[in-house]
Amino acid sequence: MGVHSKKDKDGKLRWYIDFYVDGIRKRECVGHSKTLAKKALAKRTTEVSEERYINKPKAGLLFKEFAEQWLEERKSHLKRSSYYDYKSILDLHLIPAFGKKRLGKVTEVDIENLIKNLKVSLSNKRINNILVPLKTMYKTAYRRKDITTNPIDGIGMLRVEKTEIRPLSMEEVRLFLENVDSHFRDYFEVAFFTGMRPSEQIALKWDNIDFNRAKINVVDARVMGEESAPKTVASRRAIDMLPPVKEALERQSEKTFLSSPYVFVSKKGNIVDIGNLRKRTWYPALKEAGLRRRIMYQARHTFGTLMLSTGENPSWIARMMGHTNVDMLFKKYSGYIPNITHQDGAVFMQKFYKDGHFLDTCNKK
Repeated sequence: MGVHSKKDKDGKLRWYIDFYVDGIRKRECVGHSKTLAKKALAKRTTEVSEERYINKPKAGLLFKEFAEQWLEERKSHLKRSSYYDYKSILDLHLIPAFGKKRLGKVTEVDIENLIKNLKVSLSNKRINNILVPLKTMYKTAYRRKDITTNPIDGIGMLRVEKTEIRPLSMEEVRLFLENVDSHFRDYFEVAFFTGMRPSEQIALKWDNIDFNRAKINVVDARVMGEESAPKTVASRRAIDMLPPVKEALERQSEKTFLSSPYVFVSKKGNIVDIGNLRKRTWYPALKEAGLRRRIMYQARHTFGTLMLSTGENPSWIARMMGHTNVDMLFKKYSGYIPNITHQDGAVFMQKFYKDGHFLDTCNKK
C-alpha cells in the first residue's frame, strides 16, 4: 500500500493510491494533492479491513486510463526493454485505436478492425507483439471482474511465416572478412565461429574471457541499452573457443583490454550499437564482397549451418548456441542443409548397396 505521484501530459502531478483487496492490487487516481491522497488511502484501508469496500468494476473507465494504470502496475515486473516496447505499443497503436472508448465498450469487432488496419503496414509477427499486451490487459481486467466479457478472448494470434535462413558459406565468410572494416573484423570472426547472438556479443566483457580454458562465458545480453542476464538458462553458457576465435580475441585484447571492460567497442571507444553496426559495417561489407544482402543475425545462423554441414555433434552445437536441446537446431536448419540428419537412406546405401545389389558384408572382417 502507498501513495505516489506521476506527471500527466500537461506536466501536472497526479496522485495515486495503491491498496489490496483479496490479494488483488487496486489503484486509484485521487487528484493533485498528496494530502488528499493520504486521506483517501486511509479511508480505503479502513474500508477494506472492515469489509466495507465495494469493488467497483472499471468497465466504465476509459481504455486509455486503464491501459496506463495497467502498464504502471506491470513496470516493476518487466525488463526495461519490454516495458518500453509495451509503452510504445500503447502510445502508437492501442490508445489511438481505443483510448477514448470505455474499457467495457471495446468489442471483438473493434479489435478485428484494428488488426485489419495494422496489416496494411506491419508484419504478422509485429501485430502479434501488439496483441500480447492487449490480451494480457483484458485478461487482467476480466480476472479482477472489472469487465464481464473479454473482447479479445476469441481472437487468436496470426500465422507467422518461418524466418528465412540465409547463412553464408565458408567461402562467403572469407570474402566478408576480407572486405569488412578492419576495426570490426575480429568482432565478426567471433560472431561467425561462436554463434553468439548480437545482444550477447556487444555485452561481452574481458572478465567473461578465459584464455587458459579457452572458454567464453556468456552471462549478459544488452537490449535497448540495458544489460541483463540472458532470457533462458541455456543461454547462460560457456562457449568453446575454436582456434580462429581465440586468435581474434587475442588480437582484440591488444586493442581494448587495457582501455575498456568490453571486448568490442566502437571506433570512439563506446559500447557497440547494433543498429549502427548493421547499417555502417555489416551491409557495406556484404556489398563490397559482392554478397546478397541479409540481416546481421545470419552470422549466428552461419555458425549453426557450417558446424552441422561438417558433421559436428548436434548436441555440442546446440550447447554452443544456447539452445536447450537439439530440437530447435534441426527445426531451424535441417530443411536448409540436405542430408543433415541422414534421413534419406544415403548412408545405408553407401554401406550396404551398390550397382543394384546388396553388398556381402556378413563374412567381412
